Amino acid sequence: MPANGAYAHLPRMEETEMDQHKLIAAITEKMADKQAVRGLFLAGSFGRGTADEWSDVDLIAVVPEGQERALADEWRTTLQQITPIVFWNELLRGVIVLNAISEEWLRCDLTIVTSKDFGRRAKNLVKPLIDHDGIYDALPDTLPPREPDAGTVRYLIHEFIRMLGLMPVGAGRHEYVTMVLGVGMMRGHLEALLMQDVTNPDPGGILHQSKLLPPDQMALLARLPYPDPEREALINANFAIAREFMPRARAMGKRLDIEWPEEFEAATRRRLALTLGEAAGRAW
Repeated sequence: MPANGAYAHLPRMEETEMDQHKLIAAITEKMADKQAVRGLFLAGSFGRGTADEWSDVDLIAVVPEGQERALADEWRTTLQQITPIVFWNELLRGVIVLNAISEEWLRCDLTIVTSKDFGRRAKNLVKPLIDHDGIYDALPDTLPPREPDAGTVRYLIHEFIRMLGLMPVGAGRHEYVTMVLGVGMMRGHLEALLMQDVTNPDPGGILHQSKLLPPDQMALLARLPYPDPEREALINANFAIAREFMPRARAMGKRLDIEWPEEFEAATRRRLALTLGEAAGRAW
C-alpha cells in the first residue's frame, strides 16, 4: 500500500499543471492496483530527500521473477494515462530500465527488478511508495562510504596519457574542431578522477556535481580554459589540464597501489617534445 499517504494532500492533476509530486502520486495510485508490483520505491534525489524543481523522478519497481517483461510492456500505457509521453527509451543493463519524458518535460525513469536484484540500497537512499512485502524494513539504515575504484583510476591514468600523445596528430592534421572535443574529454577525465574521492555511496548524476565536489575543486574546474579551435590555445589547454590531473592521479595511484606507467609517460613526453617543441615534453 502507499507509504503514509505521502502525496494524498496534493491537488488533483487536472486542477493544476503536472509536476513531479503530482506525477509520483498518480503513478503510485496506478501501480497500487497491479498485483505483480510487490514494491515501488523512489530512488535518486527524491529517494535521498535532496530533490529540487529540476530533478527527475527515479522509480524502482519490484516484481516476482518472470514478471519483469510484462510490467515493462504495460508501463508506457500506464504513464500515458497520467500525462502524454513524448520520449521513450528502453535500456537493458542486466535489469530493465525505462526512460520517459512527458510533454511538460517531466523526466521519469523506471527500473524493474526482482527482490533479489533490488541491489545495494539503504533506507536513506530510497522511499517506499508501495511495499507489500516489507522490503524497506529489511534494508540497512545506511551504506558504507564509497571507496575509489582502482580499475577506473587505472583506466583514467592510461587514457589521459594516451590522449596527450594524440595531440600532435590533431595539430598536424589541423583538426582543431576535433581537438576542442578532445579538450572536453580531458576535462572529463579530470572530473572523473576528482569524483573518485566522493564518498557518498549514491552520488547520483553529473547534473548536481557542484553539490558533490568541494568548492575549491569546482573553482579549479571553472578556471580551466575552454579554448577556441586554435592550435596554440588547444595545446595550452591540454597542458593546463595535465598539470592538474597528473599530480592528483599519481597521488591516488599510490594510495591504491597502482603501478604508474612510467615508460608510457616518458615515451609520450618524448613524442610531444619531438613534434610540438622541447617545452611540450616537460609541460606538466
